[in-house]
Amino acid sequence: MERDVHRITVDDMEFGKVLRFGRVLKAIGTSLQPGRLALSVLFIAMIALGGQLWDAIGTPVPPEGLMASPWDGELTVSQQRSIRRAADKWTNLELQIDEPTSPHQVFSAMREMYATPGAIEGKRMEAFIRDFKAVNGTRGRGPFEATVDWIGLQLATIAEGTLELSAVSIVNAGIDLAWQTPRRLWIHGQWWFMLFMGLWSLLLISIFGGAMCRMETLMAAGGQRCGPLEACEYATARFINFYSSVLIPLVMAAGLSAVLLVVGLLMNVPVLNLLVSVFYGVSLMIGLGIVLLLFAYGAAGGMLIPAVAVENCDGGDAMQRAFSYMISRPLHLILYIGMGLIGLGLGLVLVLALANAALSTTAGLQGFWTWNSTMDGAGGAIEIFSSIEKPSPGGGSWWGSATGWFIGFWESIVILLVLSWVFSYLCAAWTRIYLLMRRACDGLEEDTIWYPGLIPGTLAPDGSDRI
Repeated sequence: MERDVHRITVDDMEFGKVLRFGRVLKAIGTSLQPGRLALSVLFIAMIALGGQLWDAIGTPVPPEGLMASPWDGELTVSQQRSIRRAADKWTNLELQIDEPTSPHQVFSAMREMYATPGAIEGKRMEAFIRDFKAVNGTRGRGPFEATVDWIGLQLATIAEGTLELSAVSIVNAGIDLAWQTPRRLWIHGQWWFMLFMGLWSLLLISIFGGAMCRMETLMAAGGQRCGPLEACEYATARFINFYSSVLIPLVMAAGLSAVLLVVGLLMNVPVLNLLVSVFYGVSLMIGLGIVLLLFAYGAAGGMLIPAVAVENCDGGDAMQRAFSYMISRPLHLILYIGMGLIGLGLGLVLVLALANAALSTTAGLQGFWTWNSTMDGAGGAIEIFSSIEKPSPGGGSWWGSATGWFIGFWESIVILLVLSWVFSYLCAAWTRIYLLMRRACDGLEEDTIWYPGLIPGTLAPDGSDRI
């Protein structure tokens, strides 16, 4: 008996509605809007201010950075000899034979010498730079400086993985960003730094990130424009909701950790330790709760700020929404995060290419008929998030030094814009991911968001216009 074969012909298909995961990549374009970049510049500047203040007073990490073994601050004999040799050769410091050599002191003195017009002859410059790098390699790094370099390395890996079409490299770099960063800081004993920078960063993310997530929400809902001032007004008016959304999971994990610490003290009391051991299964459940909270925070924490921006809900409701979406549709979330990482790599390649082309073109054309050395250091390639200190521009006169300083200042603005785009993109991408996860779980379209006149967190009319 022959079976009837039914064929279905599809004339028109909107792939954007069928395959929605590609919408995450729209964040690349929307994150380049000037208003968002301006907010991101302020965010990066405030983060850097807090980090540099801590580096000035905090305990350093090894010169090699976060991935090195814990360091007691002691220099090897070879390192001490290199520093003292550089100090004798390139500085006017008078160091006693039995006096400990400070790499920071020598490093600062060498920077001052480099910036002094005519202090170093051209033929000696190569030797100076070699010794300068050697001293810099023995200097303990501030935890913020080391963290910035580590993050920059992972972002560079994501960009290279995108060019090489290596999904494994992209995913591994993303995991290292989320997991290895706090883990390595913890290994180096930087608990207070993590607490300070964590609270400071989350506070700034609640304000600037909340504003940019609201801008992306309105854009995704129907292409509506929202200025940075209006978006900041929305975020500051709901600052408690934004800040509590990112703090509540951490406070819960900290509270459960405190319970285990107190129970651990009871283990020192005879008889009570026997009673505690009987109920050790409860302790295991608490430990599991801590792990699950931190895992959910790492996997779905990026949806907390967008939840408040989209729904105008409180912090507890935002956590419930983000974590429940992750549990309901874990494969969807993995796919969307993967698309977000791909978008980050593509955007980095684009932004870095444009920035480097602008720097090189400007330096090449303006320096073509410039016969002095003021343009020699201009137009270099951008190193993502590089915080490695370099000598200040020098020259044969005060105006040469000033000219080099201003050129370096404006080129640093270009680098700052590249860093600012990263934060702008992350806000836009996580907002898109939240909207897609909400549709997959609740069936709500992207244009269903909170507007004035709706009940916060429910999207229902508040009835204030009724008689």
